[in-house]
Parts: sequence; C-alpha cells; structure tokens
Amino acid sequence: MTSQGTNAPAKPRVVVVGAGAIGLAAAIRLRERGHDVEVWSKDEPGDTVSAVAAAIWYPFLAEPRERVLGWAAATFRQLAAFAADPHSGVCMSEVVELLAADAGAPWWASAASAIEHLRTADVPTPHGAAIRLQVPVCDTRVHFPWLRQRLQALGGRLVRRHLRSLDEAFAAAPVVVHCSGLGAASLCGDREVHPVRGQVVCVRRPAGLQLPALIDDTEAQPFYVIPRGDQIVLGGTAQANDDNLAVDARDTQSILAGIGARVPALRSAAVEVVKVGLRPCRSQVRLERERRPDGGVLVHDYGHGGSGYTLSWGCADEVVALVAAALAEKPAG
Repeated sequence: MTSQGTNAPAKPRVVVVGAGAIGLAAAIRLRERGHDVEVWSKDEPGDTVSAVAAAIWYPFLAEPRERVLGWAAATFRQLAAFAADPHSGVCMSEVVELLAADAGAPWWASAASAIEHLRTADVPTPHGAAIRLQVPVCDTRVHFPWLRQRLQALGGRLVRRHLRSLDEAFAAAPVVVHCSGLGAASLCGDREVHPVRGQVVCVRRPAGLQLPALIDDTEAQPFYVIPRGDQIVLGGTAQANDDNLAVDARDTQSILAGIGARVPALRSAAVEVVKVGLRPCRSQVRLERERRPDGGVLVHDYGHGGSGYTLSWGCADEVVALVAAALAEKPAG
C-alpha cells in the first residue's frame, strides 16, 4: 500500500459501484494512491459476468478502437507482470487466431506481443490465414478471488449492497466510480447499454493433452478454446439484446459441435459445467467524469463488452487520473 506520510493530506473517500474485473481494478489502483475505498456490489462474487468470462486478453465488442488500443496495451503489461506470481491465476499462453483471409496484422497488434503469421500449409481448412502470439489468460477460478484478496490486503473493503440510485453512494463518499456494467441502465438512465449473452462450456482437460488457445471469430458465432489448468473453456455465443441467464441446450450442442470440428481431440472431453454471462455493451466504452451540482465527483467506467479483463487496468489508470484531475480543480460556484 502506498504510504502518504504523517503530514500528507487525507485523500477523499471513494465508493466504487460494481465488483467485476473493471470495478476491482479501479478500486485497487485508487487504494494504491491512498484513497479510502469501498466497493459496493449487489451480486455475490461468483455471480458477476467477470466470474463467468473466459478471461483471455483479446479486444472483443469494445469501441472506440483508438482508446481501446491504449487501455488494452496497459492491461497487457499489467497482466503479464501478474503472470510472474504463481498465485495470481494469470499465465502467458500461446493463442492461435483463425482468419478468413490474410489481411495483415489485426488492428490491436501493437498492444500485444510479437505476432507470427502461420505458413499457409499450417492453416486449417477452410480458413485463409492464422496468427500465433502469446497473451495473458486469467483462470477466473483463481484470479478473481486473488483480485478481491489483493484489494482487501491493501485495506479496501467489499460491501454487498443493492443501489437504487447513485445518490446513495454519494451519501457515503464525495467521489463515486461507477462500474456497474448493465446496471447503468437503471442507475444513470443509460438506454444505450445492452446485454450480449455469452454461454461457455467448461470441460475437463484430457490427460496429457497440450494445446494452444484458439480463437475463430470469422463466423456469426464466435468459437474459442481457452485452456486453463485442469479445465478448458469452450465458447461461445454473442447474442445481442438477450438477457436470458438460463443455459440453452441448443447453444451447448452448437459450441461442442463447432469446437469438435476445429479441435477433434476435444470431441470426447467430459463436460464439467455450462455457464452463462451477459456482456455489458454499448457503442463506446463510457469512461468519463462529471461534476455534480453538490461538488461530488462521478467517474463512469462501464460498457466494456467482451473486453473487461482486456481493458481493466488501462481503464483503472485513467480512472485514477480523472479522479486526481477533478480533485485538483476548484469546484464552480
């Protein structure tokens, strides 16, 4: 925890609304800067979309690209640093992305590690090209609890609380960081934020099977294979404006069939659990601050789509900068 010294002015208390990857990263960064931080969430830790996510570093369903690129690069560096800690649940993993055609490097290439283009002979039919690189993968079974423990070790607090209005948070703190994802529809009247449903199938890794992560986003239905320890996450779906949290057997069969066609070694893998999460999407990630009439500082940080883990630390750094800039200003009036 950052030491402020006995003569340093106390920094204002902050309430972070939302305990997913985005909210926890923001809370940790603010606590590292000396703020008294509480994280409020209506959900149990295992019920957030972050707990369901495949959690591979990969920009997906997040705009605008110019801002996403910077956030993703900063997050890549932080997650790569976490990978040096065996307790973090983060590892650097090889991933192969299948492409419809050889269109050069993907738009996000500068934010990641060096990319290798596979030889034509090594590209599986019917794809036109493929790339290989190393990216961070977070085993959410380990990493998500580790993040919460990291915050608590810094002196931050986690509070289970269901808000009806952000005014309730401002009654407790002069600074509020709003990371509620889909909750923004009710908390701040954002009609643009909407769910994109994702279903994944977690299978037991067959004994002795070693394989890279695989991403195929060339069809309407995305397919991906994310190995993590003794488990492999198979996906998935991207169903816009669908808020159904129930497991759909048809989606399960579609995922298993699509992955089986791409990775035959997984056709007989034993299914352990099927999970569903709702990605909070909008036309652009909302990361901005506003000053309330009473002088309170509100920072919005939501709408990251399928890129919560991919953008979390870059966005957290910007949250800290926005809070610091707001506190340095003299309120109007």
